[in-house]
Amino acid sequence: MRFLSLFVGFLIASSTGLYSQNLNKQNFPEKKSVNRVELALPQVDGYTLLRCDFHTHTMFSDGLVWPTYRVMEAWKSGLDVLAITDHIEYRPYRKFTNGDLNAAYEIALPVAEEMGVMLIRGVEVTRKQGVLGHFNALFIKDANPIDNPNPELALKNAYDQGAFITYNHPAWALDTCLLTDFQKAMIDKGYVKGIEVFNNDEFYPRALSWSKDKKLTVFGASDVHGSITDDFGVHGSGASRSSFRPMTLVFVKEKNPEAVKEALLNRLTLAYFDDNVAGDEKLLTSLFLASVKAGKISGNEKQSVYRFRNDSGIPYHFSIGSKKYDLDPNSDILINLASDVKTVDLLVLNMHYYEGKHPLISISLEM
Repeated sequence: MRFLSLFVGFLIASSTGLYSQNLNKQNFPEKKSVNRVELALPQVDGYTLLRCDFHTHTMFSDGLVWPTYRVMEAWKSGLDVLAITDHIEYRPYRKFTNGDLNAAYEIALPVAEEMGVMLIRGVEVTRKQGVLGHFNALFIKDANPIDNPNPELALKNAYDQGAFITYNHPAWALDTCLLTDFQKAMIDKGYVKGIEVFNNDEFYPRALSWSKDKKLTVFGASDVHGSITDDFGVHGSGASRSSFRPMTLVFVKEKNPEAVKEALLNRLTLAYFDDNVAGDEKLLTSLFLASVKAGKISGNEKQSVYRFRNDSGIPYHFSIGSKKYDLDPNSDILINLASDVKTVDLLVLNMHYYEGKHPLISISLEM
């Protein structure tokens, strides 16, 4: 009877997973579900921040992966929004793919819908760097009519479809960050409304200044061609550069393509890269104040100890006067300050709103 009870227990254990692997075929390590890891972000003044990458490539241009793979790695690396922006003019694998410039989007869309990733239809107009340059057209309806030998007509065809057009990597493969006559004309005509201030591993402070001076929406993008883990080593895989891939943080009230496009038109974006954030000074300030709180722990009449708490996934490096501090993600630090102060000014060194300029943010000490 006792043996029967032990045998029944063994069968139950087997069916519930303890011995669920076949004794003659076992998996090492055991199979498990894929984890999605998101950059933790707060609500900011009633806005939700979407994690977006608007510049990626697949085998339908010069990328090295299939479109569905691009979607799956976007989900795994915590993206809410993805655009596949394959080159029109540069397609080295065209003999292995069809000639439809919408093919990558159409292949990726069912998987994106299944996984809850918002997929934006896009394309990259690719002309000689340093003369005409590269441009992403987002929210297009059909990529094929954009294929035009005249670069201005190509961009106009995209614009006429309602596309939001960005100027890509303004200093890539060049000795300096520049705006050519053609690029200035496209901005002046209103075709180009955005600019990448970060691309792959390059930060362009001059482009950040242009975004303010010329009222252009800021973007941070991976421009990934291989796998994101090989290019960026996210989540401990590969040659790690940072915790998360470069992305554009988009401020929305609703999570749908219309709200994302409206946010781009209203310049409600920040560029996130390698634990830095760049963009409009007011948006940077709002993000910081939504992330970091401070309050008194103890003290006397002259000096008190204050706890600074960071509830976001972004570390903050700041100075108070001549002293520098590092506040890690989801962490606290203690700082000694005069007891009679109600607010303190922090120069946030890993936030950027212009060439060489960081926001000076006043934070309340009454958490």
